[in-house]
Amino acid sequence: MLYQRIIYQRPYSKHIYSLTAFLHFHSLSPRKSIPAVSHQEKSRNLNVIDFFHPSLSSTPYSYTLNLGVCGYPKSGKQIENHDENIYSSVSVGDDAYFKRQDALGVADGVGGWRTHKGANPALYSRKLMHYAQLELDRIKSNVRPQQPQAQADPIQVLESAYHLTTLDAQNEGIVGSTTACIVILCQNELRIANLGDCGISVIRQNDYIFRSEEQQHSFNFPFQLGTASFDSPSDAQQFTVKIEEGDIIIMGSDGLFDNLYDDEILEEVQNCLDHQEEDQDLDPNAPQTISNALAHRAKIVSEDPDNPTSPFQVRAMHEGLYYQGGKADDISVLVAIVKKDELPEPTPPPLP
Repeated sequence: MLYQRIIYQRPYSKHIYSLTAFLHFHSLSPRKSIPAVSHQEKSRNLNVIDFFHPSLSSTPYSYTLNLGVCGYPKSGKQIENHDENIYSSVSVGDDAYFKRQDALGVADGVGGWRTHKGANPALYSRKLMHYAQLELDRIKSNVRPQQPQAQADPIQVLESAYHLTTLDAQNEGIVGSTTACIVILCQNELRIANLGDCGISVIRQNDYIFRSEEQQHSFNFPFQLGTASFDSPSDAQQFTVKIEEGDIIIMGSDGLFDNLYDDEILEEVQNCLDHQEEDQDLDPNAPQTISNALAHRAKIVSEDPDNPTSPFQVRAMHEGLYYQGGKADDISVLVAIVKKDELPEPTPPPLP
């Protein structure tokens, strides 16, 4: 009789229709594998499925980034002091970066401007990253009741930051330009905007699944934002990368990627993780350990004119230029390991 009554009500409720199919299936099959059972119905030997149970949800996991950062200014470079209370970004020589648990950014101020009056590429790159972080803070905090949170677009973030940096440069008489890379974590994907020769790679299970490419007008002349440049944020490369728990994100200025080959970066990552047991949780200090190792190794190469080879040396020789050793430059390395956001699972509503 119960089965007949449910069929009769089918036109009025799609949930009842689904329940009908479920009961009919289980009346024919002895198998019982369901995520949630009503104790009241169980006593009547009826299995009732809870369609609101989290195990049946198709919503992707929410992830966060476990972060580590290390950097070295170019050897012998005079360090300029900026007001640390003004800027949320951090300077490393002419490089600058910001970090959040859901976003990363790095910029490399073009040092060639230093021969010009009023030039300050370090301040220019720092302002760009500062305003990028402020724009992300604004987007993430602008949550309205009963409306989904806006998903940040790295190109729009870069455009907003560039606009405000340009206004500051005009008002303060700053001459400079910078490359930039911004990465935003949106649920289970990375959204990337990269303009110039900063870079990002993603490693999964000891192998690369993604590696960005440089944007160059010509050798050692990257795309850049700022004084006398015709490049704009819309010229940035855009990528979307699906991520999983345990993925390792390596982000850096060209001081990293000009001095270390991809296989050398992978070697350092593996060396830092070798002490980890397969059945153990990843060391929360692993990102910092990896960034320290990469920055230190890149620094050694950058200061060695007799180093046998480097990526920058290979590119120079392809252009017909004689070059030996690493490239002396500022080095910024940001490492993030993806982990599931430890939020309590939603509680299913009680059955009537």
